[in-house]
Amino acid sequence: MRDASDTPERIARAAARQLGTLGVAKLTVATVAKAADISPGLVHYHFATKAGLLRAAAERLAAARLERRERAIAGFGIEAVDRLRAVLEDDVALGEERAWHDLAALARDDEGIAGCLARHAQSERERWIERLPPLLTSLGAAPAIAPAQLATLVIGCLDGLAQALDRGLTAAAFRSAYDGFWLVLIGAGEQPSRAARA
Repeated sequence: MRDASDTPERIARAAARQLGTLGVAKLTVATVAKAADISPGLVHYHFATKAGLLRAAAERLAAARLERRERAIAGFGIEAVDRLRAVLEDDVALGEERAWHDLAALARDDEGIAGCLARHAQSERERWIERLPPLLTSLGAAPAIAPAQLATLVIGCLDGLAQALDRGLTAAAFRSAYDGFWLVLIGAGEQPSRAARA
């Protein structure tokens, strides 16, 4: 017998998965209920409306997305850069990138989703501000601009590359663009002692 106290979280997880698989337009209370292996009535009981369900899915997707990206950049050197690329590719393959952009479109009309995405964006930005200087140093470079500006640039480029991959950019083109972005970033912040040796 399942513990009823985990039902809202199970529903939110199922909604997040279904959002990635089906998209916003095809996600219904019934599809989420089936994925969570519960009755549609329980979904309505815990979330009342599809909008409430989407807000819960947004919270779940945002937290998982941030956790995956944080884990990837927790290390140093090229390994961290490669782990981050793999995370972006996985997010696209699992439909999470499409779900994220669907939620961003909904955020224009839904304050709950907008607030969730804004909190996530701020947390991700703070994490990048903290991690970029040591990551670049481990790659033989120093930040060429202020960490806050650099974080905004990196997040925008990574999101743009992931979205392009989701919309049909080939894996090879994605990897070339991703690697090129990091090479430019490293080259722009190359440390003087290293540049002098070259």
